[in-house]
Amino acid sequence: MKNGNLATKLMLAAIFLAVAAYFGISAAAYFMDFYTTTPAYTYTSESAAAVSGYVVRNEEVLPGGGELVYTPWDEGERVSAGSTVALIYQSPQSLNSANALRDLEEQLLYAQALAPGAQAAARLDDEVTSALLQFRRTLASQDSAAMEEDAGALRSCVLKRSYAYSGAGGLEDTIAGLQDRISALGGSGEQDAARVTAPKAGLFSSMVDGYEGVLNLEMLQTLTPSGYRAIAPAEDAGGLGKMVYGNKWSFVTLMRSEDIGRMQPGSTVTLRFQTGLSRDVEMTVESISAEEDGRRVVVFSSERYLHLTTLLRRQNAQVIFQSYTGIRVPRSAVRVEQTPVLDEEGNPVLDSAGEQKTQAVTCVYCVWGEYARRKPVQVLWQEESFILVLPDSEALDGYATESARAGRRLRAGDQVITSAAEIYDGKVVMVRS
Repeated sequence: MKNGNLATKLMLAAIFLAVAAYFGISAAAYFMDFYTTTPAYTYTSESAAAVSGYVVRNEEVLPGGGELVYTPWDEGERVSAGSTVALIYQSPQSLNSANALRDLEEQLLYAQALAPGAQAAARLDDEVTSALLQFRRTLASQDSAAMEEDAGALRSCVLKRSYAYSGAGGLEDTIAGLQDRISALGGSGEQDAARVTAPKAGLFSSMVDGYEGVLNLEMLQTLTPSGYRAIAPAEDAGGLGKMVYGNKWSFVTLMRSEDIGRMQPGSTVTLRFQTGLSRDVEMTVESISAEEDGRRVVVFSSERYLHLTTLLRRQNAQVIFQSYTGIRVPRSAVRVEQTPVLDEEGNPVLDSAGEQKTQAVTCVYCVWGEYARRKPVQVLWQEESFILVLPDSEALDGYATESARAGRRLRAGDQVITSAAEIYDGKVVMVRS
């Protein structure tokens, strides 16, 4: 009797273990059968090389200097031949008197412009607000040249608005007072100033860095890698500013031969400068030197934005050879599968042996309701962790209707399945959140 009870107990224990194992395996399979997804989105990737080099222009240093200098020209502003570029004063008192006179003349112009009916106070309020917001944006960009320009614009707006509060009678008194002060100062300081004029028409720049006599557009054509490495500024650099001539400017750099790739003289590439120029610049490859120690001198040229480059010299940049825009998906989501070849009516196509023809199709799987849907793609560009793809138009043409093609076309925002032990078109999927 005891043996029978023992056998029964062992049998029940075995059944219990079998049931527990079954449910354990089922639970494990349930939890392991989740799929992870990521949203596909539009992305632009670039084929580029990082370089460092010099911005080169045809320049001439203007003589003079010191702290007692006034120039009426903004950075990069065009100056005609013979125009006064700067005034050099003999004493601080002369400079202060001349600055006071210019300030009064400026205020007088503002006051006269505000004759009755010239501008509404509300409009001036809008101008002050706009100028203040622009100055704040410029401060954030840390562009010194733009900050100086926007600060002057803000000051002008504030002055105009302050005069507008005076009313008609008060404004007339203000104008009369300004005219009296200008008369009292008129002629003071100017007799003690030496004029510096522009030798030729060009752009004015206040920056002198010693490269003006070292770098010019002509010498770049014969520059070698060893000559590039020897570039150094002149030790006696000085002057109150310089004139920049012509419309053309260049960027010269030393590149590894393997980074140059298929680039050749006459090619067009895009340069993105790290600082000082807040835009991409399309430039022409002017010349490529002979190779020395695996490197070549490359000269890029442009006739656009010269006035924005007058403060630039030594620059880090990216040479962008090509740009690709597509739908970004993880590398793990892209698969190559053999799919049946169908005719125009959707019937299988057989080979000479009567076997079903197949073709390799690059695809991704996306969540479509509760199912996995295969979407054919073509690879546009590959990076280490992601791939840029586009819908494969040729593969989509294999679907009979436009609605079918639309459902199979990959779009930005689709949830792409990135991991799955087993996946096929139409499989019921459970997505892990």
